[in-house]
Amino acid sequence: MKMNWGMWIGLGGAAIGLIVGIGAVVATKAWFALAIMAVVIGIMGTVFWKVLFGPMVLSRRLAKSGYATSARVVEVSDTGVTVNNAPQVKMLLEVTPPNGTTYLVETKQLISRLQTAMYQPGSMIPVLIDLNDKNSIVINYEGEAGAGGGQSGNGNLTSVPTGPWAGMPVAEAERKLFDNDARNKELLKYGISSKAIVTKYTWLGIYVNGNNPAVELEAQVLPVDKPAFGAKMIGVIMEQSVSKFQAGEEIYVKYDPANTSKVTIEHS
Repeated sequence: MKMNWGMWIGLGGAAIGLIVGIGAVVATKAWFALAIMAVVIGIMGTVFWKVLFGPMVLSRRLAKSGYATSARVVEVSDTGVTVNNAPQVKMLLEVTPPNGTTYLVETKQLISRLQTAMYQPGSMIPVLIDLNDKNSIVINYEGEAGAGGGQSGNGNLTSVPTGPWAGMPVAEAERKLFDNDARNKELLKYGISSKAIVTKYTWLGIYVNGNNPAVELEAQVLPVDKPAFGAKMIGVIMEQSVSKFQAGEEIYVKYDPANTSKVTIEHS
């Protein structure tokens, strides 16, 4: 929930009234009243920081450096706090970050009273997250996940920020993916199709065509006519399919029957 002019005017009026009140108390030398006022100001300042200013600072930080993704609302409840007719709600969200490890996070957010239907259990909402702090999350009011604020795709990154390719120039990483994609396309033409069980999912730190993560998968390939074997493969999967490629999931791959070290994802 962004600060609108009504909120700013209200806060400005409250600040002016507070300053006038403090001036009056100081002028009359009512020190006990001043002490009481200091306590009240401290309590109000803490509340305003938690409800308004803290979330605003976090929102601005994640708008610059956060990653845009989506989250599923698991639980939602009213906190009883309302600012300028905008209710604050407490939500338990299920988030799927780029590395694919889904987690739950609890957050309090101000939302428009006209949009409460968008935040019911089971709803998917766009969010901005901090990859290094699971508790740092805000609603992405700029649009759908993967569009608007935050780093949609690779943003302005010059080097890969995390994963096994961390520190590699993005341009070099993209060339590696391009070359790998060419090899994968050839393998898809003549390779043998097989089921496989994912044993490890690793995000490579960059996206392709929006928020589709480039990943390295380790899997146990299960051919119908030969013993199972382990394999590694690099590919790009659709953002909405990340959960289907986690450890323990069954996927389809294609492998070179003459060289089982060559394996690629068949469906993503």
